[in-house]
Amino acid sequence: MTMILSMTRRSLLAAGTATLFTPAILRAQDGAIAVGSLTPNTGGGGPFGPNITASHKRVAEAANASGGILGRQIRIFQENSETNPETAVRAADKLININGVNAILGTWSSSVTLGVMPKCQAAGVLQMCTSSSSDIPVADEKGLVFNFQPLSPIWGRAIGNLVKARGIESYGLMALNNDFTRSMMDGFIEIVGTETLVSEPFFYNAQQSSYRSEVTQLIANNPQAVFVPSYVTDFTAVYKELYRQGYEGTVITTSLSTGTQFKDVVGDAADGIVHGFPVPAINSPAYKQYLGEVGLLDTGSVQHPFGTAGRDQMTTLLLAMEKAGATDGPSVAEAVWDVTTGGGKTVVYNLADGLAALRAGQEINYSGASGSIEFDDEGMVLGRDFQLSEIRGGEDVVVERLEF
Repeated sequence: MTMILSMTRRSLLAAGTATLFTPAILRAQDGAIAVGSLTPNTGGGGPFGPNITASHKRVAEAANASGGILGRQIRIFQENSETNPETAVRAADKLININGVNAILGTWSSSVTLGVMPKCQAAGVLQMCTSSSSDIPVADEKGLVFNFQPLSPIWGRAIGNLVKARGIESYGLMALNNDFTRSMMDGFIEIVGTETLVSEPFFYNAQQSSYRSEVTQLIANNPQAVFVPSYVTDFTAVYKELYRQGYEGTVITTSLSTGTQFKDVVGDAADGIVHGFPVPAINSPAYKQYLGEVGLLDTGSVQHPFGTAGRDQMTTLLLAMEKAGATDGPSVAEAVWDVTTGGGKTVVYNLADGLAALRAGQEINYSGASGSIEFDDEGMVLGRDFQLSEIRGGEDVVVERLEF
């Protein structure tokens, strides 16, 4: 049923129904192309937002230096979502109704992406995100959303498969109560099985003053491992409580929660935590080009997992505008599949090569720094590499890697 609906949305776009979308303001027909960058520069996504923002700007500056897109310069309007849906909705309102953006890129948390979606849909504004709630394709009624991150049930299944191989036989589960983690929990349970759960899974709220009672409930039946999908701010408090209560089993979470910010707070107590998340294809030409663009050495390990996605978002958007010969959301949305998905095309790894190929009349497939960037009919990326790591001696040690 979902596939039928999505094909209908694509057919609608292909039929040239852009005129059904009436932006709240009249956009200039000449002058710069306005693009919104709405990123989590603070809050739970704070460790990742600045890299996404920098990538958006870097690609736009490269486009402008080479003459722009469709003969027009790119102008980026940057806003901080604060990883907060209410803040993000106010920012999106400004981007759409004051700045007149054609697209909003960079939303990270699922709650933010879903929160701004009604405004984007009403204005015919394209969205590109790295959010994982399975509600996103359902809410995208106009086929204007492209997600550069796998949906969270896929995260849950990948983490479940990887930890299951470690021989763990019993689990306790609790998760931050938001759109991202709820469906991740379902994917995890699907793999480990309900018979391995020592108690009923439950959810907690962000920014609680204490997590003592929740942690007590989580470990009451002495599970061999606990799975706590979360963001860094709440996971730090939860983990400190696990440590205080003397839990000695394996703690499993997402890598979003265990970065430098977390390790700086808990120190050596972080050792033994197992964490996983989708990662860039570190051997791909586009990833290596990205490292050079940002001045990083190729260490053979994952760097800037969301900065790479920011590069792919802006590159995909500008290539799609060039392909469409237009900047309105529905026309560009249809062209996104043309420049990213399908075989028999010239594979390109950056904006300059993509523009050159398009202008030479070639069909292209952009393969990105974060992954291959192939979309299904609902605009969800088809796959990403996935990595499971364990913290040892304060460092992330790769335990296993699944390649897409």
